[in-house]
Amino acid sequence: MIRFHGVRVLGATGLSVPCSIEVPTEGADLERDGTGMILSPGWIDLHAHLRDPGYPASETLASGTASAAAGGFTQVVAMANTNPVADQPARVSSLLERAASMPVRVSAVGALTAGLEGRVLTDARGLQRAGAIALSDDGRHAMDGPTLTRGLALAASAGLPVLVHGQKESHGKDASAEAAGVEEALAALQDVPQGRLHLQHLSTRRAVDLVRAAKAAGLPVTAEVTPHHLALTADDVAGGDANVSPPLRTADDRDALVEALIDGVIDVVATDHAPHAAAAKAAGANGYHGFETATGVIFSLRLPWAVLHRAVVARGREILRLPESDDWILIDPAEDWVVDPAGFQSRGRNSPFAGRRLRGRVTMTVCKGRIVHQRAVAVG
Repeated sequence: MIRFHGVRVLGATGLSVPCSIEVPTEGADLERDGTGMILSPGWIDLHAHLRDPGYPASETLASGTASAAAGGFTQVVAMANTNPVADQPARVSSLLERAASMPVRVSAVGALTAGLEGRVLTDARGLQRAGAIALSDDGRHAMDGPTLTRGLALAASAGLPVLVHGQKESHGKDASAEAAGVEEALAALQDVPQGRLHLQHLSTRRAVDLVRAAKAAGLPVTAEVTPHHLALTADDVAGGDANVSPPLRTADDRDALVEALIDGVIDVVATDHAPHAAAAKAAGANGYHGFETATGVIFSLRLPWAVLHRAVVARGREILRLPESDDWILIDPAEDWVVDPAGFQSRGRNSPFAGRRLRGRVTMTVCKGRIVHQRAVAVG
């Protein structure tokens, strides 16, 4: 057990007054001065690419979960675009069996269509029995509206939500592609009232407006945004760095995303952690490292504390119906640091925040009753 003294605890109503709190852990009892620190329930990432199996140069389960622990994520949801694709029950169960020994909790998403090709729907019930908590073709949006409608219905029959990469592949990557993908997904949901739709990594004001209207109409839709879309625009990265999907957008889009997160139109922040080996990124692979910079980036937004708790702790658990846990992270909100990807636990060093100064960093992560990351030594 660790007894933290003088910490402020992040909860649904914001930050507590400084207090003492006990966190159960294995081993000898420890005392820790937490003055100036924030103790938060472990953060949940609804959208991560662990690249395992198939892409060990970019990430493995071991490196990805170590990276998650360093970033304060005690529960990560792994997408299905591995090699082979997680489109069969045995592949989902294999991942979960291997993940059980990792330092943080890993949940699996099964593919919505075979090979992520957008044509043949997968065995939703079989994937659910194997342990999948959702279905998604994330990384692609190749299916048409009728296929997505059937997919929502089959997923609903298995008690699963569908996570949709809201960009029509046939439209490219500009703002119209996102609008088309979100409109199509919401239209499909209207035809499946029992369905559960979660829209991934919104990036434009138009998408926000569509989700706002859908929620006002009572549709069961939820949405996420990434730290990099909240903090950066295309002008902030050399050449606009279009090698992220969706791309970074305008300042107006960014402002709309922040506003929507605060007012609840966007439910959660999810990293879309997408590590790549250097050669793959240089060749144009889409995506950014997300785990280890998330705290500093999110803290830079100065969100209301209750919004932060909802966005990285509470709402994600509700959306995917994840069990409660007794995982905790200790954050130093005042730590000023410069991002150096060479120090990442992840094998992917592809960060748009490289060389940037952030404020706020995870000091300790406790998951499954064990200290799985620690940047300062507790005194016992």
